[in-house]
Amino acid sequence: MQYSKIEKDMTIAELVNNKAYGVFSDYIFTYMTPDHYNCELSEYGFEKVGFEEGLHRMEELAASDGMDGGSYIHDIYSKEAQTMQWDKAYAKYIHFPAKKDNDKPVPYVFIIPGGAFNRQWGFIEGMSVAAHLSNMGYAAFVLYYRVKQEPVVSLAIEDIINAIRDIESKADEYGIIKGEYMIGGFSAGATLAGEIGSDNYGWKVAGLPKPQAIFLGYTAICMNEFYKAYTSLPVGNPIREGIAPFLRRLAGPDVDSKLVSSYDLPSHIDSSYPKTYIVANEDDGTVPVANSKAMDAVLTKLGVEHITKIGSKGGHSFGLGNGLEVSGWLEEAVEFWRGTTKNI
Repeated sequence: MQYSKIEKDMTIAELVNNKAYGVFSDYIFTYMTPDHYNCELSEYGFEKVGFEEGLHRMEELAASDGMDGGSYIHDIYSKEAQTMQWDKAYAKYIHFPAKKDNDKPVPYVFIIPGGAFNRQWGFIEGMSVAAHLSNMGYAAFVLYYRVKQEPVVSLAIEDIINAIRDIESKADEYGIIKGEYMIGGFSAGATLAGEIGSDNYGWKVAGLPKPQAIFLGYTAICMNEFYKAYTSLPVGNPIREGIAPFLRRLAGPDVDSKLVSSYDLPSHIDSSYPKTYIVANEDDGTVPVANSKAMDAVLTKLGVEHITKIGSKGGHSFGLGNGLEVSGWLEEAVEFWRGTTKNI
């Protein structure tokens, strides 16, 4: 097909207003603010985050169904449930079907974008990754979970659980193999993905099929450490005030310490945790790389098979990370998931 022109100096606003991307354009960023709306693609790293591949796949899907791509956007909850609880109307997932030349069902990947539980970086940490997986021959689903509330993490976990149940129940429709999936996310989305392996909020408690693998992109897991930093600083301290919104979304406006501790992932996993792929950068100025290293350490202690890939430079929110030291991490994670790469 003839794709829309994509250039580095284009803005997010130009993507959002391009009708060729259909309904997908509504999910590039949720809760859009001017700083992102007016930002040029080059400022995110044009090649790094895979704008061209991701936008091309979005355009293909938007043109494929006569509904501007609407058939690929799915509610997690019924209309009745949405009427009973208004915020459930915001919980959705987007299906990126596998590109393939046969009708055989395929494994799938469930992707959770980050955004500090305040919004979703839906393209960079969701749809671009899903597009790449789709082009690799895997089905992918991008979750848009509830955000902004205090607390909201328990609601987001509820959205994950119900989305996976819905996807599994529609395996024939989606052309996927039930139970053959990897779950993963980035930043706050990685926090949520990690919880699906936990013993207090995860797949066992929810009655889900165990994820065959988990990938964690620049994850935040050491919630007790965040809480210690928060409580050790005086009110008004800029570091404390920077941590506060995240903790309130985690554990409510009063930042309940017991609730914070319940999300401290290293405290709530055992040797049955799914095999895990961890990726991050040393120079991450948003979520300290110490979180990824702590996850590596606890998995090593428990004897859980895992791979940890940490680059020296590349910062936060790199998504696919094309051209960085960690470039190729997604392909390696998929090989690890499918059993062709062993723990290194």
